[in-house]
Amino acid sequence: MAESKHLTQENIMQTNLIHEALLQADLSQAGGLKKKDGSTSQHRAFYHAVSKQRWMVYQKREYLYWLQQKDELSLRQNFVQHMYVPLLQKHLSTLAVAADKLQILEFGCGPVCTAQYVDQGKKTYVDPLMDDYRRLFPATLPEKSTYLALMAEEVDLPEDNYDMVLCLNVLSDVHNPELVLNHVADYLSHDGVFMVSMDLWPTWLAKLHVFCAHFLPSLPGLNRLYSYTRQGFVHSLSRHFELTAAYKLKTGLRSLSLRQEWMFVCQRKQKGD
Repeated sequence: MAESKHLTQENIMQTNLIHEALLQADLSQAGGLKKKDGSTSQHRAFYHAVSKQRWMVYQKREYLYWLQQKDELSLRQNFVQHMYVPLLQKHLSTLAVAADKLQILEFGCGPVCTAQYVDQGKKTYVDPLMDDYRRLFPATLPEKSTYLALMAEEVDLPEDNYDMVLCLNVLSDVHNPELVLNHVADYLSHDGVFMVSMDLWPTWLAKLHVFCAHFLPSLPGLNRLYSYTRQGFVHSLSRHFELTAAYKLKTGLRSLSLRQEWMFVCQRKQKGD
């Protein structure tokens, strides 16, 4: 994350046209769009449902990480301000909602709470470890916000209420990603924007992550609850939303990595889609 100080909004935006073209190709292969011959390819997301016990073990590991690595918070804050916030501002500007009426919901916010770096709107933060984060970082979390220390799958919020919903590199860590996506589709307003980022992997490496998570749980670097390929993740999103844009976020030396973080911009599907 230290390389984020070299990243600029221009680095992100200049690749937008290329990645929107890639997004359209992914949708065609993932079943979101029809091919020229009228057929569709059913490339499915690669993951297995995890047990509640495994999810709880992962949450404990997440808590211990932040307990032992408090200095990492400033690095992560710097990263999200350089990589996420310019995109959030860009798509917030497209919403026809008064600043004092704007509602932003962030799932899996951790101790960073990315939405706090957006000036406008009322913020709601949802994270099962929120009470722990508020004890660990009492001076850094934003004031005048709503905090819910709940699983994303269990939260009960007003439907059709939020103008922007965020899931920033968190869906690989929730108990049931498909259920979370279903909730997001309910909570998002009719003209709202869902912005979701995810580390995506080549197929063979995604399978390796699943293997290690099951049989080598002591390896935290290769122990994710869920690991997606780009086509698989696009397919999961396209079953719930209309995808409108995509951005490849990590540049510089990270461009040589097999792991690539992507940001997808989504809207609710129209009735009949």
